[in-house]
Amino acid sequence: MKMSMRFFNRNHQQAGLAILKPKCGYQVILALVVFISICIVSVQSITDVGTVSINPQSTFRRNFWSTADADHYKLYEDGEVAELVLDQLAASGFASNTRYLFGRIGIQMKLHPGDSAGTVTTFYTSSLSGKHDELDFEFLGNEAGKPYVLQTNVYAAGVGDREQRIKLWFDPTADFHNYTIHWNKKMIVFMVDETPIRVYKNNEDLGVPYPSKQPMSVFASLWNGEEWATQSGAIRLNWAKAPFGARYQSYDVQGCEVPWYKGEVGPCISSDSDAMLERATIQNLSVEQLVRLQWVTENMVVYDYCTDIYRYPDPHPECSRNSGLQDSSSDFEANDSLSSTNSGDASSSW
Repeated sequence: MKMSMRFFNRNHQQAGLAILKPKCGYQVILALVVFISICIVSVQSITDVGTVSINPQSTFRRNFWSTADADHYKLYEDGEVAELVLDQLAASGFASNTRYLFGRIGIQMKLHPGDSAGTVTTFYTSSLSGKHDELDFEFLGNEAGKPYVLQTNVYAAGVGDREQRIKLWFDPTADFHNYTIHWNKKMIVFMVDETPIRVYKNNEDLGVPYPSKQPMSVFASLWNGEEWATQSGAIRLNWAKAPFGARYQSYDVQGCEVPWYKGEVGPCISSDSDAMLERATIQNLSVEQLVRLQWVTENMVVYDYCTDIYRYPDPHPECSRNSGLQDSSSDFEANDSLSSTNSGDASSSW
């Protein structure tokens, strides 16, 4: 499958998450920016569009700061539900107050129904450094009646282009679903509800970079990616359908925290964090999880960089280890939620 290079031109900056790259003192400047942003959030009014009063200790008040204005970042349900809005005026996003080096990071999302072509809705982690680490869930919009595509990607030490794309076996606009990243010293597992959709193992012994040294913040964004998101940019965003919205709730994180003001990663890298990571993250897939991963690999994957011989005539060394195809004699009888691959026309409202 030959793809336009625009396909890989992702730009989170459209969501207000611009990455600063000064010549010196980067960490100090970045920490100062985040500290000021957190202070602003802590003193701003607790009245938001769509709400009467927001509990300052609610999930999104306590854990995140907004990169958008009140028209593009809205809180509901006493601050337990956040909505990102995209229109011709602005994109939107939010970022965590805390950084982590390894852990379980998840959230529930409900995507925009109907025509969403050209939109990119994300939940991801990033170190925001020059040679950055990043773990991505990216939902690529589509025309009405056609399903979203879920793209995952891994960056380590600034090296990316590890895209994998799948179809979903449910309509992500009809209800909330869980999207979780299990990230430990052995592997990264991308989960959708109870199903692992991708495994990316630590292959540093093969000379492959792995995100094991840089703490990452948690982000979400909704932005215009029409140049590449839908059919490699052939289908553009239809602003007549704006505003576009996505909702987030039930944020769940258990990880090794790295404070902004100290930046000490030693306790997270050392064996001190092993017991916590054993409890919080998947260290080895169960037989059922292996079978589910194989089912996704065989039935849902629509693009995998490991099989793209046009971009990569020489295979990546990690691909054989990360393959979702398992040697298993178990038969997988998909239940109704997994065996149904028809998303239909997502025309439901919130």
